[in-house]
Amino acid sequence: MKRILLLTIVFSIFNSQFSIFNSAYAQNRLVGGDMSLIPAYETAGDRWLDEKGSVIPDLLQYVKGKGWNAVRIRLFVNPASAADPSVCQDLDYVTALSKRVKEAGMKVLLDFHYSDTWADPGQQRIPAAWTDHSNAALARQLHDYTLATIATLIAEGATPDYVQIGNEITYGLLFNTSDGKYPTDASKYAAAGYCPTWSSRYNDGVAQWKRTASLLNNGAHAVHQAFDEAGLDSTQVKIVLHSTLIGSADASMNFHRHLRTAGFTNYDVVGLSYYAFWCGKLDVLGAMLNALKRELPEKQVQIVETAWYNNYYPYTSDAKGEYTIASLNASWTANAAGMVNYLNDLTAYLKTFDQVTALYYWQPEECGNGYSKKVMNGWINRGMWQNGSSRQHTILKTASGDTPVEALARYLSSSDPNGVGSIADNSRTTGQSFDLTGRPLHRNSHGIYIRDGRKLLSK
Repeated sequence: MKRILLLTIVFSIFNSQFSIFNSAYAQNRLVGGDMSLIPAYETAGDRWLDEKGSVIPDLLQYVKGKGWNAVRIRLFVNPASAADPSVCQDLDYVTALSKRVKEAGMKVLLDFHYSDTWADPGQQRIPAAWTDHSNAALARQLHDYTLATIATLIAEGATPDYVQIGNEITYGLLFNTSDGKYPTDASKYAAAGYCPTWSSRYNDGVAQWKRTASLLNNGAHAVHQAFDEAGLDSTQVKIVLHSTLIGSADASMNFHRHLRTAGFTNYDVVGLSYYAFWCGKLDVLGAMLNALKRELPEKQVQIVETAWYNNYYPYTSDAKGEYTIASLNASWTANAAGMVNYLNDLTAYLKTFDQVTALYYWQPEECGNGYSKKVMNGWINRGMWQNGSSRQHTILKTASGDTPVEALARYLSSSDPNGVGSIADNSRTTGQSFDLTGRPLHRNSHGIYIRDGRKLLSK
């Protein structure tokens, strides 16, 4: 009887503590989107409509009212020559938009592309003005550019809270190739600065890893230096290291291990892109997050890009190697309902990983190429408003009136209809147990822990 009474008291305390724990993480979470095209659409004359069909006067204030608290903003070095009109975010543009976000009381994640155009795993083009630089000069140029950029933003009242030093740098950044694309000839990897992330052997790419670490160290140092010189606490700004290695936990660990060996550790947050139609089901994401938890327990993780279709051109796998909708989740249809279902599932899943602290949607404001037909080169069909050539764009909503904007905001909610069971669902997938704070255990230990949806006591 005494043991039963003791267990009842302990479990009661656990439930209370878990509620506080879950609430604390909810308060610290960030949710938002990469909304870098808002000013471009506004200039083009496009208008977003809310659930009632009324024009939204200020989209930032609208999403804030729905619960969003952060905005990601991309920055290009000199985008004037870019062929894509959506590559328009120079320093003046970003300063003005960042200031609006800060004045709205939201956090800013600044995304340095370190290029005049898009930077991604397959393309990291050196800015035209930097192309004649040696590796050492490139590192210094990156430092000086980063320092001047952050100093300007601070001076203008647009201080970033998070700074992403490089965009999707899965294989490095500032590729030393004529077209900025990675070389197909392995013998040219070292000269190009292309990192063999897939190899677990550091010696397969020593020169590239050291080059990449030097560039990143110069960027991170410049961010902190700008804060220090402005008299601000440089520990308050967080450095984000962003890659797209969701499909391979092993490759992600290689990426972080090799950079650490090369001398780069000056970052706070692991930034990840997760697009189910390219990366796979949620359990693929879960495997990555669990691997990061084991390898980098001191780092936060942020999903800095995700999206789902509001409509879909082929409903089968296409030349890009996308997963079919049916193979991922039959409820994730290519419409408003499917987008809401995807976000509901994703937000609930991410809440079971305590190291994940942010979720950003990719271009929720997207309205195709805009009323002027000059904002983008086409439609990506993943925004939260309807595409079209009219000036006004209707928000997507389900038959019950639910919207993707509200579904994304649920990531901030501390309520969990499954209670502790949602964490146990994760443990079933990974084979892990969880302690009373919800943290994964790598082996069973004495005391109370959670596994398979049950509270267990081990003597």
